[in-house]
Formats: sequence, structure tokens, C-alpha cells
Amino acid sequence: MNINFPLDWFFIAILFFTGAYCMIVSRNIIKLLIGFEIISKSATIAMITAGQATNNMALAQSVIIVMIMVEAIVIASGLALVVKSYRLNGSIDIKKLMNLKG
Repeated sequence: MNINFPLDWFFIAILFFTGAYCMIVSRNIIKLLIGFEIISKSATIAMITAGQATNNMALAQSVIIVMIMVEAIVIASGLALVVKSYRLNGSIDIKKLMNLKG
């Protein structure tokens, strides 16, 4: 077992809560996506740390590859939402999306 194991999880928690704070406080869609990226990176680092602790790096690497693919799809969809929102409203404020009907 790694001697820095508790320290790794401390930094993972700091990354996670930084991303969560970014997502909670922000009204900008791009900042929300950045917060999501920070949270997903903390989950990736957590998978690496857990894989190292259990001596099962092959499984951790395969799960991380799937996470990266899903993350890329979510971010691409989010950026498409940003472009469409800016074209419709002239702003990327999340409060403007509340007024949409459909």
C-alpha cells in the first residue's frame, strides 16, 4: 500500500469540492462545464488511486478510458447547448434558459 494514500484522497476531495463549488455558484454555462470537468478529473484520479491500492491497474485503466469517452460526449453536447443558447438569447447565462418554452 502506498504511504501517500491518505494524502492522495485529500487532494482528490479538494478537487471534487472545487468543481462542485464551481458548478453551484456559477450562472455561466461554460463555467458549469469547467466544474464538471474538474469533478470528472477528480473521479479519474480516484480510480487511479483505487487501482493502485488494490493492485488492479488493468481494470482501473479500462474504466478510465470509458469515463474519458463519456466525458467527451457530455462536454461536446454541453458546448452545443452553449452555442445554441447564445444564438437564441445572445447570452450564455443559465437563467435565460429558464424562459425557454417547448
